[in-house]
Amino acid sequence: MKNVLVTGGTGLLGREVVDQLIALNYEVTVLSSKKNSSVPDGVQLIKGDLASNSGLIEATENADIIIHCASNPKDTRSVDIKGTQNLLGAINRNKTLHFIYISIINVDKSNYEYYQTKIKVEQMIAASGIPFSVLRTTQFHNYVLTILKTFDKKDGVIAIPDGMHFQSIEVKEAATLLVDMAQREPVGLVRGIGGPELLRFEEMAKTYLNVLNRNDELKIKPIRNEEYDRYRSENNIWPTNSYGNITWEAFLRHNFVS
Repeated sequence: MKNVLVTGGTGLLGREVVDQLIALNYEVTVLSSKKNSSVPDGVQLIKGDLASNSGLIEATENADIIIHCASNPKDTRSVDIKGTQNLLGAINRNKTLHFIYISIINVDKSNYEYYQTKIKVEQMIAASGIPFSVLRTTQFHNYVLTILKTFDKKDGVIAIPDGMHFQSIEVKEAATLLVDMAQREPVGLVRGIGGPELLRFEEMAKTYLNVLNRNDELKIKPIRNEEYDRYRSENNIWPTNSYGNITWEAFLRHNFVS
């Protein structure tokens, strides 16, 4: 069975990827810079750091497939740009057959710094000469929940920006797409995949309150900034290619009720 290296394998997405690879009996190696990292039984853990170029040769030397999940929106230059450069430079070109990268839909249509970083990483991978696949997805349910919680002051009123919408996807289902790619030939860039439903942020907030059995007043306000404007545009949705069965409500019920 092929060996798969997962960068960021102890993170939110990486953990799901690792679990699904194990279920398919892949040999799995995880590269992690966290001090107290833990991985499932049978998984090889290599302590290393993309930015400082430590542990990368050891991590990549036996990898048939690399699934690159590591990213840091707060330090894109070190982790995403330099880290990916270091990773590509460490790869055994006679061994690695497929490099898989997770990106975000419509990153080529935004000047947002993190999105521009994603574009640069995609271009670096494509120029490396290593057979590759890049998957672009919409935001995760977890990410939308994090945004929503920033407006939840638990004082009986939630005031959210108007006009925002999301087509969010469950992390487990995004992981399934990456693992499916690992079982197939490299395809280059996959243009975009969105979650199973397109919802207004107001609808998502109402569902959140309903699942939590709360009667808070929901106020819609014309709050403007660059981030919220991104979620008012068409750049964070991909309605022509929806995927998955785990809806926003199902995600919330799993996390707050079950």
